Amino acid sequence: MLTRTRSGPGYLLRRWWPALVAAVAIAIQFRAPLLGRVYWFEDVQAYFQPLYHAAARAMRAGQLPSWELGAWSGQPLLGDPQIGILYPLNWLWLWVSPMRLYAWLQLAHAAWAAAGMYMVARARGRSREASAVAALAIGLGAFVVLETRHAMFVATTAWLPWILWGLERYAKERRLEHVVVIAASTAMAILAGGWSMLVFGGAVIGVYALARIVEQPGAQRYRLAGAFAAAALIGVALSAAQLLPALQHARLSPRALGLEYEAAASYAWPSWRYLLTLLVPTLYGDDARGTYSGAPDQWELCGYAVGAVATVLIPFAFLPRERRGERMAIFACCVAAIILARGEGGGLHPLLFRLPLFGSLRCPARALYVWTLAAPLLAADGLDSATERLRNPSLRAWLPRIAVVALAAELLITWRAENPSTTLEATRARPAAADWLAAHGRPGRMVTDVHLGQRFHNAGLLWNFDSAIGYSSLPIWRYLHLLWIANHGRVYPHARIADDLTAQGLWRFSSPIVDLLGVTWVVAPRDRPPDGSGYERVFEGPDGVDLWRNRDAYPRAFVVYRAHVAGDEAAAAQAVAAADFHPSRVAIVEQPVEGVPDSNDVESPPMPTELHALTRAGRYDLVVEVAARAPGIVVIGEPWYPGWRATVDGKPAELLRADYALRGVRVDAGVHVVAMTFEDEPLFHGEAISLTALVLLVGLTWLARAERKRKKKED
Repeated sequence: MLTRTRSGPGYLLRRWWPALVAAVAIAIQFRAPLLGRVYWFEDVQAYFQPLYHAAARAMRAGQLPSWELGAWSGQPLLGDPQIGILYPLNWLWLWVSPMRLYAWLQLAHAAWAAAGMYMVARARGRSREASAVAALAIGLGAFVVLETRHAMFVATTAWLPWILWGLERYAKERRLEHVVVIAASTAMAILAGGWSMLVFGGAVIGVYALARIVEQPGAQRYRLAGAFAAAALIGVALSAAQLLPALQHARLSPRALGLEYEAAASYAWPSWRYLLTLLVPTLYGDDARGTYSGAPDQWELCGYAVGAVATVLIPFAFLPRERRGERMAIFACCVAAIILARGEGGGLHPLLFRLPLFGSLRCPARALYVWTLAAPLLAADGLDSATERLRNPSLRAWLPRIAVVALAAELLITWRAENPSTTLEATRARPAAADWLAAHGRPGRMVTDVHLGQRFHNAGLLWNFDSAIGYSSLPIWRYLHLLWIANHGRVYPHARIADDLTAQGLWRFSSPIVDLLGVTWVVAPRDRPPDGSGYERVFEGPDGVDLWRNRDAYPRAFVVYRAHVAGDEAAAAQAVAAADFHPSRVAIVEQPVEGVPDSNDVESPPMPTELHALTRAGRYDLVVEVAARAPGIVVIGEPWYPGWRATVDGKPAELLRADYALRGVRVDAGVHVVAMTFEDEPLFHGEAISLTALVLLVGLTWLARAERKRKKKED
């Protein structure tokens, strides 16, 4: 009599083939790194490549990039959580090219998300085939594939299923190791930087945790709730080194102003017909093939489907009585997300917009992220439920297998044209003008004309030049407003943000603000030379991109002997936007400066501006020697920001807001050494909290290990 062996390759293949199908399908979809290629399109080019390179360059030099001069005349890179500077997996850029790492992490995170969802489904008692369907639905679903252009969203998504797995396992087994998993996964999800999605992903996790708590008897509910809360708090504490700098920065960013409703409601479903995109994400065409005809952008409006095969299985999830309430609660979240996605047309979004958090979020369609997390679980439950109700043994055996293969094939065919890749060498190409500038030294600040395209807004970070412009989701609002004034000749006309200002460049080079910011070099297309009288072309590029030098650019530091006292931020902005604003003659300040005459003081004759060269000792400090003829204000052409400290001749001095957005310090007549240093106090406090939490997590891990050994002995 022959018996099937329970070991060997054949047995392992029969046992694990559903997981193997999911793994192979994900490898095929994200094959670029396996073939030695990298992703380089849209925001990968314009946003992540320069920011990753700047962060890697600073860290390779042994410093965290709390302050970086390659964009916005200086910005706190740690203030933008989307870069993921403290995300441990990103630290691999210390040894490999950031672009190669970007490609590999897309594959790794898709696989990790799929593995986590597989494990959640298995922990819920689902079959291997049903678990593989859940894995495919998230790992090859529209969100993970389309959001390859936004690394932080995929990275955060990769960790959320593991939080669910930890919740499920701890609710059943009460083992400390699962508390460790919840805490560590929470921290990794936060550090990865996809915070916009955490708002909606947290709703799914919260409902799931609440369902586990409610099903417990008596006092067990409070114990479970306490354990879940403790795990979440440890996870948040672990990420404090990123959270605190980002929260401080958010208060100074455009997000603090809130959004006009039209801006907040942008990227909403224009009609209820878009509901079908949850079943067929290419209903309105495919952006990668150039056939997309829906409202922009496909990845924002139609990027949440989990596959038609998986979606068809979801109704069967509600047939079993066991855990039906939980499924209904999760599905209710999905319904709420669908209503939110409709924006103003759904009615729910205008109500939530009044809340502080929602008042600063764009893209109502992102609420559909709830579907991205919930639908795979419901599809897995539905497949097992449908299979159990089949009377035909052959159908019961073959339906799960067909579902796995069909879903993998469907998703691979759906996304076969997505995520174009190229060689690493191609990503290093740049205009010949940049090569010329690098070869001939680069004193002064550089900008690229906006007409070169968004890809070059962060070129300073990529090419390692100081730059006055940038592309960031969280710039410093006052500095961003200064650029707006330079371009438009007036203050921003809205009390709340009504436009997408994340990639603000310069195009009106005749503005005195351009000189004030020390813009010495302009890289511009040949057919659009910079306006203004002080520009001369110093290099004519064979690629049609030229380099211009601004002879009127101010040095990084200069002394002004007159002050105009503006009463508040709005008045300071109006003064800078005035047609008669001359930064070399008067400094706009928001409080009286002792000994410095008012700009309207006729008894004190005007004095010529003193220009001084600046010596920078490092990324976080600068030193300048000034010889002032009278009491005046040293204006530094970098943004005012908390953490900068000033000294004059070694003695602490008050740091002033000068010319609305820049830094200044008062000096008396005579020769002085003005020094400024940057201290990132939120980072310091956050590191202390994170380190404490890490020690606690290590202790819990040790206790969990001891607990496991004890149970093994008891068994």
